[in-house]
Amino acid sequence: MAASDCGLLSNQRVIVASVEDRLEIALADGRRVRLAGLDIADSGRGDSATAAAALAVVRPWLSGREVGLRVLSPKPDRWGRLLVDLSAPPPAGDTGAPVAVSSFLLAAGLARVWPEPEAQACLGKRLKIEAEARDKRLGLWRDPYYGVVDAVDLDDLRRRDGQFTIVEGTPSRVGEGRSRFYVDFGLHRGFTIVIPKRRAKVFERAGVTISALSGARIRVRGALDNRFGLRMEVLEPENIERLEPVDTAKGDGRTP
Repeated sequence: MAASDCGLLSNQRVIVASVEDRLEIALADGRRVRLAGLDIADSGRGDSATAAAALAVVRPWLSGREVGLRVLSPKPDRWGRLLVDLSAPPPAGDTGAPVAVSSFLLAAGLARVWPEPEAQACLGKRLKIEAEARDKRLGLWRDPYYGVVDAVDLDDLRRRDGQFTIVEGTPSRVGEGRSRFYVDFGLHRGFTIVIPKRRAKVFERAGVTISALSGARIRVRGALDNRFGLRMEVLEPENIERLEPVDTAKGDGRTP
């Protein structure tokens, strides 16, 4: 994957001082950066060997090396890290032009796509790269913790309360409250996607009709919250992938 993909042309040259847990990167100039739009394996989740495998690749690859840096947001996150993408020559033993580090990690199964607005330009290509790694069961896709969870597997979902999770299923109905839409997956006290009504225009502009999601096979990603039943709040249409068309009698889920 070329470093210029998705418009992420590197506009700075920097030296990587160190690569820390969860692939947080310290630069020689004192800045700390995080690769935007990725969910990185964590030693506290799933098999600790999964996170160790990612570090074993990235630390020797980037530590002490000059890399290209593209800052994707002028505002740091709440921990003071800049959201970026990096480009670098391939790891030792590989040859070729510099690669986008985020794309390399996804292709190797060392990260999952986390839809963040800062990385939205790359989302489509990143999802395709992730899908190929998932189909081949590379890296973290061999660890059941990081796999896609069926929306009706409530026991598994409950174990992931508060954690970033990818869920797949077919909603049976879309309900509407005073301030939210509820996309339900059919079981009493089952899994529900919650979409604030204030975000409806954002979904419409993306071509997604919330009311027509019923009957579509979809994949959704975000943080699970089990305080009031198994819910996942979705603020961006990019967090939902439609895998199969909806029932034609109900519409196709997109605005004309």
